[in-house]
Amino acid sequence: MAGSFDVFRRYQKSLLVFVAIMAMLAFFVLPPFLQMGSGTLAGDPLVARWSGGEVREADLERSVSMRAILNRFLIEAAVQAGRDPSRLPLFPESEDAVVRTRLIVEEAREVGIVVTDAAINEFLADWTNNQVRAEQFSQILSGLRLSMLGASETDVFEALRYELTARNMLLLFQTGFSGDPPGWRWDAFRRLQQKAIVEVIPVTCESLADRVAAPSESSLQALYDEYREFLPVPASAEPGFREPHRVAFEYLTADQALFVDALKPDVTDEEIAAYYEENKAIRYRALPGSSNSAEEPAAEEPAAEEPAAEEPAAEEPAAEEPAAEEPAAEDGSSRERAGRSRFSFVSARADDGEEPAATAEESAAEPANPEAPAESEAPADEPATEAPAAAEVAVESAETTAEPAPATEAADVATEPAAEASFRPLAEVAEEIREQLASERAEQKINEIFAAVAADLTAYGEEYALWQARGETGTEPPTPPDFAKIAETQGLTSGRSDLVAPVDAVEEPGIGRSFDLVPDPGSRFGIRQRSWLEMMFGEGAQVLRPQTSRDLTGNRFLSWKTQDQPEFVPTFAAAKENVEKAWRIIEARDLAQKEAEQLAEQSKSRDVSLEQLAADRGDVEMTQAGPFAWYDAASGVPEISQPPGVFLPGDEFMQAVFRLVPGETAVAFNEPKTVCYCVRLLSLTPPDSELRAQFLDRRDDVMSLDQVAQQSYGAIFERWIEGLEDRYNLRWERQPRQAGR
Repeated sequence: MAGSFDVFRRYQKSLLVFVAIMAMLAFFVLPPFLQMGSGTLAGDPLVARWSGGEVREADLERSVSMRAILNRFLIEAAVQAGRDPSRLPLFPESEDAVVRTRLIVEEAREVGIVVTDAAINEFLADWTNNQVRAEQFSQILSGLRLSMLGASETDVFEALRYELTARNMLLLFQTGFSGDPPGWRWDAFRRLQQKAIVEVIPVTCESLADRVAAPSESSLQALYDEYREFLPVPASAEPGFREPHRVAFEYLTADQALFVDALKPDVTDEEIAAYYEENKAIRYRALPGSSNSAEEPAAEEPAAEEPAAEEPAAEEPAAEEPAAEEPAAEDGSSRERAGRSRFSFVSARADDGEEPAATAEESAAEPANPEAPAESEAPADEPATEAPAAAEVAVESAETTAEPAPATEAADVATEPAAEASFRPLAEVAEEIREQLASERAEQKINEIFAAVAADLTAYGEEYALWQARGETGTEPPTPPDFAKIAETQGLTSGRSDLVAPVDAVEEPGIGRSFDLVPDPGSRFGIRQRSWLEMMFGEGAQVLRPQTSRDLTGNRFLSWKTQDQPEFVPTFAAAKENVEKAWRIIEARDLAQKEAEQLAEQSKSRDVSLEQLAADRGDVEMTQAGPFAWYDAASGVPEISQPPGVFLPGDEFMQAVFRLVPGETAVAFNEPKTVCYCVRLLSLTPPDSELRAQFLDRRDDVMSLDQVAQQSYGAIFERWIEGLEDRYNLRWERQPRQAGR
């Protein structure tokens, strides 16, 4: 009896073919079927869910991309209209902003907000100041190459409708606060003008951390899991365990003043005299009435002829005749009304088919000269009579104006003062010129030094890159330039850092706040200021690439990045020490508050100042802070004051202080809730009665008050958003990514 092996041998060729076919099917056909149903969900994981909705990776990625495309379209439209897009509000491209917009749109639909095509066209007209036509919008969209991005014109139009729906909902929310509710403006005035002097005794959470029971491993793991994707923020009460972007750098500093002082002796008197003669007509004219002048001014004879120049004033009524043409003004207003549809951006939907035709008809009726003023256009029923009349009036007016002042006489009058101009004497400006020439030479010398050093750095960078590419592990890497030696040789100073985050790098003396000017075709003047932090931490910033910058005093810097450590999430084991520290600070907050409340109660019951209380106890320290206002507007933008002796105070601290009357005490945390303060108010000036009189006298000074009121609105809006997310039960399966990450 033949066994199973005999059967296999008999049909082995056919079976092998069958197995091969099944293998091919398993490799090519099975995966798509597996991705259907639950397989699709596995390949497109859930990112966030809320009551009645959810968003997955692919959907969220497309939404973020569409918002980026929409922003690019709006930027191009603004540039086409001659506006500076950097001053215009674009839609944020972060994932949390996109998801938040979905919740706001849900709210908008519940209250019946609908954005029509006409509303979208109106928005685009306002955005471009009616300066961009429909065909220009189409050209902008064509330039975006939407098909390559997987989008269409209709997608952009509908994306704008969606964003405007959310924006209108926010505007509806904001209308409840328009015009400043009663008391807001007075409250803002108090926060800017009234100042307090306080005594404070700080109780730090870290000092009480040892009193907290040791945390369990599971508690630390839970805290790490909740905040591992968050970057640490100094003013935040919540921890963050994600490690920030860090870089290490080296730099050279050229002190402008030292170079100028060293080069001053090289500037000769002959060079100063030559510079004076070349530039005196522009830079060294004597001020009117000045007694110090190189030449005595001649008698001002042309002044006697001034009445002759005023004669054309009698002819002015003739030139005003066209102003009486009322129909011209009416035509201009009707043209303005009609012009709105001229710039309409029309979607590709069928119900918009009539709008392009109207636009084309209006474009055909437009005058050939686009720069002609609106009032020069004739009404539709008299197209050929008004324009020649206006031209004749203009010619006649020009002729009558020209009669009293012949061209030759005007030329004489214009040239005589230049010949008789007075100048500051050379002796008075000699040192100023010496400083100027030395500064120019110092700039040139620094440029030459930096160019030579940058060439050496670039050569080293290329050599080091080749060494890495060859992978010659047994050979020594090329020797980097010695910044300290270069500085000593060239009269510079040098500096270097370990790996530091931006918040620490900006505090590096001198270079931390330096900048450079770089070309920017999209800006109003074609250039923009790029900060040194952007050179080191910005997208595309390369290691071992020399960069130059300067500060506001003229000092120059040459720097390069030697190491770059991107953001990353450390493992629980690596972050455990920081996690436990954060856990203990959070747990110690209740202890700190109770300790501060005991201090306040002791001060009140004994009727003593905090200074006396601290002296009696001996285990606490008192600091006097102030005078300070709630907000400090010295920088032009009101910010919460940071008085010496109080670490990162926030609204909670300021609210506690300015609710007191002199002699009272209160307890309040700072902004990150790392210190709880026992506070006693010593004085509040001026008192409310005097402050109200000042408020009435200065009620027209609204700019700073509006800024403070806007911050109050911002806090309310933030709480509204938080309430919205809670009501919809928004839950993220992972932390949302920010724009550009």
